[in-house]
Amino acid sequence: MERSNDKIKFRLSEDNILYTECYPNTTMTLEDGKESTRISAEMVSYEPLPLFCDLTNVVKMTQECRKHFAGEEHAKTFSKCALIVPTPMSRIIGNFFLGLNKPLKPTRLFTDKKAALAWLKE
Repeated sequence: MERSNDKIKFRLSEDNILYTECYPNTTMTLEDGKESTRISAEMVSYEPLPLFCDLTNVVKMTQECRKHFAGEEHAKTFSKCALIVPTPMSRIIGNFFLGLNKPLKPTRLFTDKKAALAWLKE
């Protein structure tokens, strides 16, 4: 199953992992974060699944959006989250997210997509 909006492509795989990938030069606002959470919740039928979140194309994420993604509402949509951060900008965003917002569910940064998938499948 796939869905998308103007900033993110969502895909629920056969192995029950929700993949999200932002389009190039994405700036994420609180409104974008809330919409992402709503779409994610609908796609997983409100049952938390592992989340593979590719932040490669994110150039900016507001503080409010980061807080939302670390909060209770978003935590209801995933069991654990692998953040893909292969670029310096995405690493900065990922480190801000983890360091300042303390996600409620297990969340790790990865540069290697295969390692991220292995961790999600554990």
